[in-house]
Amino acid sequence: MSDEARLLAEIHAARALMRASEPARDTSRRPGAAELWAHATREPGEPVDLALVRAIRADPATARRYRALLAGQAIAHAPLAAAASDGAVASRRVGPFTLGILPADEDAPPLLVLRGSAARPPRVIEAMLGDETVRLALPPPTDGVILVALDPDVPEAARLGEMLRDRSCAVFLL
Repeated sequence: MSDEARLLAEIHAARALMRASEPARDTSRRPGAAELWAHATREPGEPVDLALVRAIRADPATARRYRALLAGQAIAHAPLAAAASDGAVASRRVGPFTLGILPADEDAPPLLVLRGSAARPPRVIEAMLGDETVRLALPPPTDGVILVALDPDVPEAARLGEMLRDRSCAVFLL
């Protein structure tokens, strides 16, 4: 047996030992459907169950179930929508809605502009990027347009604007 083959065999054996010695994931403590539903239908700003958030972040199966619940109740969602930008305005399609971000100027913060033709306007926006989630309440539309100031002094709003500019950010309009 060559040195390379022996080294590969040792690496393979070491990986197998490491997998066997890892503590088994406790799947019996996965959040149930009721817990996930309560989290998915919560109002923005309400307290969250940190154990549930940790489970969504750490367990891919729980994260998939949570996203499926959000998608099921969403007016529109974009799991991995691609953002388009010409430098001045970032925009993306989310179902029948267009989300645009107008840049800040010296007097005003950036603005999230949400236009759509759905019969019922969304009340909440939730963005997911990696293991981070931001949820904001949306004001009622004015002439069919919802405007949200992405004020840097409001951490959730500022982070939402940053997340929406990322191509891999999932967006749920609830």
